[in-house]
Order: sequence, then structure tokens, then C-alpha cells
Amino acid sequence: DICCRAEPNSVAVMLPTHQKVVRLAHRPTTDIDPSYHLPLTYESVPTFPDDDGKTPLVLLHRLYLSIDPAMRGWMSSARSYLPPVAINAVMRGATLSEVVSVRGASRLKVGDVVSEFAGEAGGWQEYVIVSARSVRKIETWSELVDNHQQTPRELPLTIHLSVLGTTGLTAYFGFIHVGCPRLPSETKRPEVVLVNAAAGAVGSIVCQIAKNVYGCKVIGVAGSDAKCRLLIDDLKCCDAVINYREMENEVERGAGTADPAELFALKSTEFQKRLRRVLKQIDAKGLDIVFDNVGGYQLNECLSRLNYFARVAICGAISGYNNDLTKQQTDNNVSPTGLYMKHGMAIISLRAKIQGFIVLDYIKEWSNAKKDLARWVLEGKIRYQKEDIRDGLENAPSALVDLFHGNNNGKLIVKVGEQQVKRKEIVSRL
Repeated sequence: DICCRAEPNSVAVMLPTHQKVVRLAHRPTTDIDPSYHLPLTYESVPTFPDDDGKTPLVLLHRLYLSIDPAMRGWMSSARSYLPPVAINAVMRGATLSEVVSVRGASRLKVGDVVSEFAGEAGGWQEYVIVSARSVRKIETWSELVDNHQQTPRELPLTIHLSVLGTTGLTAYFGFIHVGCPRLPSETKRPEVVLVNAAAGAVGSIVCQIAKNVYGCKVIGVAGSDAKCRLLIDDLKCCDAVINYREMENEVERGAGTADPAELFALKSTEFQKRLRRVLKQIDAKGLDIVFDNVGGYQLNECLSRLNYFARVAICGAISGYNNDLTKQQTDNNVSPTGLYMKHGMAIISLRAKIQGFIVLDYIKEWSNAKKDLARWVLEGKIRYQKEDIRDGLENAPSALVDLFHGNNNGKLIVKVGEQQVKRKEIVSRL
């Protein structure tokens, strides 16, 4: 059903009467079942409330939805940095949207493209009305990079969900502010960095910053030969790689009927062998920085190879996200993806630092970080990679499942809709 609405400060955009919406129907305790946990519904497109009109509001049309590992944590009732998504609430997510109508005094105009991180009204819907103050207009070229000698080139809007979005910002703050890398001029040798999930959206940016900005030696851990080749031959951001999926398959084939705890120990032992091998390959004794996206045995074994005063940035624990997060994992109840630490005394004697972080901790510094990231893209230190874009909000739940199975190529994004308001200013130029 289509109708033409005339809202305050709007243009004649043909709006449907109904829209697609995905709500959280049940909390998963293990793997996500798209149709059971995140069913698609059809609901009315919202209209501005009949109130005093003092609060500036905007009607947004979703363009793109970012698919991120954090979503699995938001679906759980376990304690986290944001409240859990309520049952029957619209699923939360970071988005790019266009403004199709404005009510009240606001800096925003019809046609502006805005970003939201964990929006106040969800994210997994086609249209939504939110406070004008709750969204950020995406930056123009002149706002990001001043007086740069390189000629700007057009890049798709989706870069504001990848390199210039929370993905790039997570890599930036986790590596630079938590990992505290030192330039070769400040040390006797290049620092040695290990990144797991290294071919993923965040990991690949960390590897490029480490290698191309800070001159580090970089070890990448990835889940296929193709992803390892991407890191070594294409992005040229890793000095050595470990294909953990190939290793796990070899271990499982030889393990017979081993129980989960035994299998965890076997994988740990084999990963340690491969870690020692790649350290020798790059002529290094240990790790100065670990950027951890995975947890589990990979993190455990990295902790045993730390150098003095090493730094470990804990970004995620994707290996355990599909565990029941409301139940404690213990050494006596180890799942194949469980995380437990067995190197406490070594960490003390090495004076190593382990720190978790959330990108929201640095929100006041986002603007300056985006300028650095944009400049590094221009200088070729970070290469923009075409995102893995799935079409249609109805495919968002299955895309989230693909993310946890590694069935994606780079940053995973769902295209929710086509732009209805065309303005040259909203094209991202880099």
C-alpha cells in the first residue's frame, strides 16, 4: 500500500502505509534460529505524534543496517554495556538512514543521511520516528580531510558503516588507545602484533593500521585459505598467518570420540605449536600486542606467548557468543568455545595489561578518529574493501547467522531500501 504524505518540512515522497519490521520474539541460548528468534512482521509506518510539537523529531527511512557480533549479546538477558533488547522490541542495530520528514526546529534537513549506533527505536525496521538529537549527520569530505593533496574519490555511503563507522572506530580505539603501539623509532625493534578474526571487518582494519601506520610485524589468524591469502597477498597487512579452521578440522578428524574438554585441550596444544612456528618465521620471540576478537583457546594460548609489558585488547569473544551467556563457564565445564584463563601468574610476572573496551567509551573522540581513518584511506594505508551486502530487511536474521559461521566476506551489511530523496551532498567523497 502506497500513499503520498505531506508532513511538516517534508518533500513529496511516496511512503508506504506498511513496513517490514524484525522484532526479538525469544532469547536464544545457543544458535540463532532466524524465524523463531527474529521473525519478520508487517506494521504501520509511523506518523508524528499529536502533541505540542516542541521536541524536534525526524522520520527516517532506513537505507543500510550493520550486522555485528554484538547483536548476539544484546539478544541475551545477561548483563552487558547496553540493556538487553526487550522481548517483542524491534531488534537493535547500527544504521544509515535518510531523513524524509522533519518536525520542529532542527539542524537536519530532508535528504540528509544520518547514522545511528544502537538507535533509540531499534534499527531493524524500514521507517522510524526518532528525536533529531539522537542521530548524527554523516560528515562531508571537507569536514573529514582538510587541505589534502590527494584527489577525493567517490565511495559508497556504506563506508560510514565500515571504515568510517563503528567498525573502523572499534579497530582504531582498540588498537591505538588500548593496544598502545610504539613506532619503530621508539623501540629497538618493530612490535609484534597478533590479531584473530584478522580477515573480519574489524580485524582487517587493525592489521592494516598495525602494519602500515605503526610498522609492526603482524600475525593474522583467519578461518580459510582464501582469507589468509587476502591478508598476505591482497591487503599485504600480515607477515604470517594461521588458518585456525584447517587446524581445527585436522584435530577433530584425529580426536575420535573425545569429549568437549579433551577437544578444547587438543586444539589448544595444536594452536600453540602453530603460534610458535609463525613467531619463528618472523624472527620474533613473543607478542607485544594481542587484539582479541575470539576468546577461547586462541586467547589462552596467546597469553602464554606474551612479551614483557605486553598489551591485550579484548574486543570480542565470538567463539562463545552462542553459549548461554546467563550461565557461568568454569574450568570443569568447558565447551569447545569456552573461555578460561590459565596464565594468571605469567601475566603478573610479565607485567602485561589485559583490557576490555567498548567503542562507546570514546564517543567524544569519534570525530578526530574519523579524520585519521579518512586520511589513511586516502594515503593507501587502509584499503577500502567492498562490503558483503545482503538485500532486504527480511534477510537480516539469516545474515546474522552467517556472521557467526564465518559465511561472509568482510563487513556484513543489509541493504534495507533505496534512497527516496536524491541530493548530491550526501554522496561520500574520499
